[in-house]
Amino acid sequence: MSGGFVNTSDGEAIEIGDKVDIVTQSGQVYRTMIEDQVANGPFLASVPNKKGVYMYVHQGDDIYLVFYRETGRYIAQMKVAALEKRGEIRYMWLLQKTQAQKNQRRQAYRLLVDFDVKIYEYIEDITKGLIFVANEVDDGVLESVSSRDISVTGIALLTRKKYELNDKYLLSLHMDRNAESIRTTPVTASNPALHLTAAVKRCVPWRTGNIFNTGMEFFGMTEAMSDGIAKYVLSEQQKQIKRRRRLI
Repeated sequence: MSGGFVNTSDGEAIEIGDKVDIVTQSGQVYRTMIEDQVANGPFLASVPNKKGVYMYVHQGDDIYLVFYRETGRYIAQMKVAALEKRGEIRYMWLLQKTQAQKNQRRQAYRLLVDFDVKIYEYIEDITKGLIFVANEVDDGVLESVSSRDISVTGIALLTRKKYELNDKYLLSLHMDRNAESIRTTPVTASNPALHLTAAVKRCVPWRTGNIFNTGMEFFGMTEAMSDGIAKYVLSEQQKQIKRRRRLI
């Protein structure tokens, strides 16, 4: 096989061991890892699966590969050059078709969403805090609000209260089932919300001045939560791109 992954214009390159996201033409997002590389040639990645079901892929398919660095994310279009099986594990060889394009982290991840969010006081004992939120004790709710957008690093809310910078809160996000990939457990009647901790990084008047545009940065997230948000936002972005293309 010939070809290979070309470094980006600012010197970033994918590396063996990197966790990457694979985006299919239908907008499905899968997480996998780069296992190997042929010298100056394509990369080897395991074929990802969800709950034991492998990603539907054929030799010759075009997909997008997304990898992440501190400064943002990089996206490149790839072709599945070959498929192989080693024991019980399936692998695919990925050949680059386009140079990886960089998106700034904030631009790449901001997605307009309208989730119902409850804001609670932050409790240092996080175990008690999560129990408190999970019980949905309305006496402890500071405010019930709507979200404006979400990213892998934070969320923007429309609040009636003005919040002080760097103050910490517990957030309870009530999401539709399209956002279920964010969660580590399914949405059910008894377990309807995603619980996150966040700190205020922006709180400015919104339009009339009676409402505040409050930006909060997540902290204390598990890797599974962070991965879930990244996959959800990336998937929804791909759907939006497809809808815009149909309107052209």
